[in-house]
Formats: sequence, C-alpha cells, structure tokens
Amino acid sequence: FLDAYVYIGGAGATLGLALAMSVSKNAHIKSIGKLSVIPAVFNINEPIMFGAPIVMNPLLFIPFVGIPVLNACIAWFATKFDLVGKIITLVPWTTPGPIGALLATNFSVAAFILSCGLVAVSFFLYIPFLRVYEKSLNETEVAA
Repeated sequence: FLDAYVYIGGAGATLGLALAMSVSKNAHIKSIGKLSVIPAVFNINEPIMFGAPIVMNPLLFIPFVGIPVLNACIAWFATKFDLVGKIITLVPWTTPGPIGALLATNFSVAAFILSCGLVAVSFFLYIPFLRVYEKSLNETEVAA
C-alpha cells in the first residue's frame, strides 16, 4: 500500500517534486530535477534529497511530510469505498508506483489511475513551495 500509493518516488512522494523541478525556471533546480526523474520513478530519491536539498530545507519540509499523509488518506478512502482494488500481493519496492499499484491489486486499472492521480496531486502541491524556494535561490545568486 505504501509503495503503490503513499511513497511514490520515495519518501515524501518526491516523484511529483522531481517532475516539478525538471520544468523549473532556475537552472540549478532544473538540472537536479532532470537528474532525479528516472531514479524517482523507481522510488529512489537520494538525488533529490541531497541535491535539492530537502534535507534541512524548511521550505520543502512541509510538503515532504504532508503530501504522503494526504496520499495515504486519499488511497485509504478509495480502497475503503471499493473505488480501487485492494492490495493482494507484495511487489518489489523499486517497482514504479503506478505499475506497482496495478500489479499489487491484480491488474486493477482504477488503482493504476489512482496512483497516477496521486503523482499529479504531489506535483501540484509541491509547485508553490518550489516557487518560494526558487525565489530564495535567485535572491542568493543575485546577492553573490
């Protein structure tokens, strides 16, 4: 359940952040985002954790903690009300989130769509925080 819906892209649901960073206007953030997308697809988020960095970054801490909680609530309600199939098998943690949801639910297309939707939710929720972080980086670049 966690790998298929909550931690898509690794801890903090950072696949959405990697996608948002890859379309950033800031050159530093954009390069980290492009570098991080492929590992994030396979739930490996160290390039983003230490490259952005998220570690010790108060601007990205709030969505890093909040988005997985929101993903868990959405996925739990979808499962509880039988909108998606229940997880019936364990897939490796490196299986990409939407594909992992599809396989873990015995090919429930609704689970695949939900997982893709949760990536989109994380993308749009990370955007405002990323814009603030871009602004702070641009101010420090101008000052330097």
